[in-house]
Parts: sequence; structure tokens; C-alpha cells
Amino acid sequence: MIENMTLRVPSLTNSVAAYHELGYQDAPVNAAGAAAIALSDKALQGCAHHTILMSKDPFQTLTLVEWQGDIPTPFATPGWSAMEVLVEDLDALFGKLPSAFSVLNPPAALSFSDQIRAMQVAGPAGELIYFTEVSGEVPGFELPTPAQQVNQCFVMINAVTDIQHSIAFYAKLLGCTAPKPMPARVSILSRSNGLDEDHRHDIAPIALGPGQLFELDQWVHREGVNDETTPCGWHSLSLRRDSPPAEGTAAHRRSVNASTDCYDIATPDGERIEWLCPATSR
Repeated sequence: MIENMTLRVPSLTNSVAAYHELGYQDAPVNAAGAAAIALSDKALQGCAHHTILMSKDPFQTLTLVEWQGDIPTPFATPGWSAMEVLVEDLDALFGKLPSAFSVLNPPAALSFSDQIRAMQVAGPAGELIYFTEVSGEVPGFELPTPAQQVNQCFVMINAVTDIQHSIAFYAKLLGCTAPKPMPARVSILSRSNGLDEDHRHDIAPIALGPGQLFELDQWVHREGVNDETTPCGWHSLSLRRDSPPAEGTAAHRRSVNASTDCYDIATPDGERIEWLCPATSR
């Protein structure tokens, strides 16, 4: 399950205030938790940070890290591109959205299901958020029920350079059936690349566990992207699992404490995953 997302932000004070306005509270301090493990990355050491509690059950946090970098445009590079956040009443949120969040697309049904409505929003660090309301069952998907007005991230969206390769990789990593790509409207991806917003892109859902998914979106190559400096935006994702990852998918194992191992996963497009599981004997 998704236990933590780490996001680089230009102003920690502004981002914390913005997420508090959505109704989130601060997460309890846990030196052995996923947030603390994510912050152990050398690149983040010494950076001011703050952890928000997204959900109590399943337990999930969002760690905000102050970062001196540009605010990215959506889908500028492959990798983690957006989080999809479960909402109880999407129209109510649309009417009272905090000013730090900018609406990119107002509430509308998804192209493949009238039972799911989403609003695309840019957060204070330029992070792309799909606030999503689920009003009924969707065949083939096990979707969660919100416990509060703005709740957990239940889908993390990953832009990939080769969707077939990434499907095979994640099916092996997570031990699930490899899905077939399906064409879907991804308006922000199209808009960011000068395409008609009705253009269909290949996407594929990858099951993580009860009510949680990865969505793989076929990335559109963009010329002129500057890779010299790391911008604000998504840093890493922390998954809590029952066992170590499949052989050949982890780049590095590090012991966090007597009970927990962390594996840094070697992913197809460099998207950072920290795989947390019970410690194994050395």
C-alpha cells in the first residue's frame, strides 16, 4: 500500500497551510516510519520538512520538503506525475477550493466511466492533483470509500516512456496480472504537448492492493527539457509490503531498524520507490 509520498515544494510554510486548508492534520512523529525513511535520502538531508496525515486507515502521509528549484509544468518529464485523491463531495470542494490550488479542469466524468468524476488541480508546488469522487461500482476496479471530505491518495500516476515495458516491470514487481493498455483522454498531458484534448493516450492500471492503484500513462516526448537542475515536484513514493521485492527489481537494500528493511527499486524511468517490508535475516 502507498504509505508516503514525498514532494519538493518552494515554500514549506505555504504548502503546509494549503494542505491544512483542505482539512488535513499533521502526522504523528515516527522515527521508523515511511516519512522518516524517505527523508534519509542524502539529497534531502538538511532540508526543512513537514509531514501531513492523509489517511488514518490505511495509514498514509504526505511529506513536504522545502526545495530551491523551479516549479515544473505537468508531465514535463517521465516519472511520478500526479496523485489522485479520494473526495467525498467533489462539487463542494470545487466551490470552496483553497486559493493556493488552481483549477486546470473543473469536475467532469472520466472518459471510460460515468461513475468516476475528477477535477484536475495544480497545487502550490505545481504538483498535479486529481481530486476524484467515486459514485458507484466500476467493473474491474476495487475502489475505496472516503472516510473524510478530502482523503487518501488512492492512485499514483506515473508517466512512462515505454508503457509495455513498464507494464511488464510492475506486474513482476507487484506480482499481479499484466493489464492491457487502454486508450483514454488525459487532457492535461495533451494540453501540455499541444495536442487536441480529445486525443487518446495509452494508459494501464496496476493493482497495488485493496483500493489502490498505479496508473501508467504513455509519456509524450518533449524537446528542450532542462535536466541540469532538479525542480520542485514529486521526489519519491514509499510502499509498505509483506515481503521483499521480486529478484532483479531492487537496486539496493538497506536496513532501517531491527524490524524493517527498505529496498530502493530500480525502475524503468527512474521514478523513486522505497519498498518497506519486514526485515529478513542477514
